[in-house]
Amino acid sequence: MKVALVFGGPSPEAGISRKSAESVESALKKLGHEVFPVEFDKDLPLKLMEINPDRAFLVLHGSPGEDGTVQGLLEVMGIPYTGSGVAASAVTIDKDLTKRILKSHGIPVPAGITLYSEDEVAPEELEFPCVVKPARTGSSVGVNLVKSPDRFREALKEAFRYDSKVLVEELLEGKELTVGVINGRALTPVEIVPGREFYDYAAKYEDSSTRYLVPAPVNSHLEKRLKSLAEQVYKVLECRGVIRVDFKLNRFGSPYVLEVNTIPGLTERSLLPKAAAYEGLSFEELIEEMILPDRGER
Repeated sequence: MKVALVFGGPSPEAGISRKSAESVESALKKLGHEVFPVEFDKDLPLKLMEINPDRAFLVLHGSPGEDGTVQGLLEVMGIPYTGSGVAASAVTIDKDLTKRILKSHGIPVPAGITLYSEDEVAPEELEFPCVVKPARTGSSVGVNLVKSPDRFREALKEAFRYDSKVLVEELLEGKELTVGVINGRALTPVEIVPGREFYDYAAKYEDSSTRYLVPAPVNSHLEKRLKSLAEQVYKVLECRGVIRVDFKLNRFGSPYVLEVNTIPGLTERSLLPKAAAYEGLSFEELIEEMILPDRGER
């Protein structure tokens, strides 16, 4: 196929997107596809018209790009694309909306509040430690663990630098886990063991001491529960292709959904390829699964 590989853009996560694109481009070429790398900017429609691809492979992280905007453009242009559609992308980029929908379906999510300005809540009204994060960023951009009231304002200010809506959530004290889903089927859970206290941006992309355990050392009951929840999330949010669902356990070992990634990272440190590899799926085979026409396409 003639494939337009769309990446980059103005998102704070564009650097990770470009790294993912390098890996994907190599895999697509090995699979025999004709690849046209396309940096996401205001000229994207013109670039796509010139290429006239059979399919667009989206490696966009964060907003704009992962939030349904590019998906909507491609729908209008009549270009098939990888991953979830407009509605699912728009909802899952927003952790607040995602939590509301999942909660309405009985899927456990962390307790918390949503803020639209820095002066909506006073530190003395909250319980610490807590997690402060922008509602619509990924890769832990702007996310902070706040242990005491005197650090709250600073964390809040940083989060509002990235978004006009911010979540303040309870800190769940158990393991951090993630589950990839391919076309509705959950993969083996992966445990994330950060080399520092909190799994922030630096722990994800800069700290070599962060470890990823595949498969996650959990009992069979918890593994089934994680897979079942991930598949429920996929179905409830009407996702397509591949997604990754991030979980945190509470101190009693019960899982809660933290967020949903509709365009998971595809770098050498990314978690979806690790889980796929454990199940015998090479990186090239994973990319082929992603680019195959989805039964849900119109």
